[in-house]
Amino acid sequence: MPIKSILSKLNFGIILLTCSTLYANTLIDTVLSQYGFSSFQKAEKIQFTFSAKVAGLGPKHKWIWWPKKDSVTSVDEKFSYSRKAMGEKERAIDKKFINDQYWLIFPLHLGMDKDTQIEIDSSLSSSPKNKEMLRKIRVIYRTSGGYTPKDTYELFVQPDGIIREWTYFRNSGKIGASFTWENNQRYGGILFSLKHQGLVNIDFSGIIVE
Repeated sequence: MPIKSILSKLNFGIILLTCSTLYANTLIDTVLSQYGFSSFQKAEKIQFTFSAKVAGLGPKHKWIWWPKKDSVTSVDEKFSYSRKAMGEKERAIDKKFINDQYWLIFPLHLGMDKDTQIEIDSSLSSSPKNKEMLRKIRVIYRTSGGYTPKDTYELFVQPDGIIREWTYFRNSGKIGASFTWENNQRYGGILFSLKHQGLVNIDFSGIIVE
């Protein structure tokens, strides 16, 4: 997943519209508001545990993250680092952190990441897993920067800005992996989806926001 500065200003990238600019900006604003973007901007520390399992087996990673300082502690590795200056060891750990962090707060990246192309369908689409009729937002990452450039995400969003599902296309491939977004809970004013079900079941626990 692409590595982006958490301190970058609100940036919607380039919006290729199949609907009006006003509607597109309003929908993105609604998502950011629903997931607590303003609260996130004030957060000094976020702690969380990521778990990915297939048939009950899989990795678990515990992180402590200071967004404003852009620094991270891997509790499992007992290792802290600044994302502003990384060597080989730091990058190896950071790849895991970025993956887990994107699952945790992807909606907020709509207001943080540059070099993205955002497309919003004018009509409703059937979501891949639960066949709900929802608005589809497609987020395409540019080729520059990040660990896996060209990644594409299709978000299936309710009118109130809540994400119900997403499909992830690695390197803009044609075959994607679809997951649910569920068990929404708010910590420190930020809304987190604690469960994602798909080929792999992903769960979050131990969330603390200060």
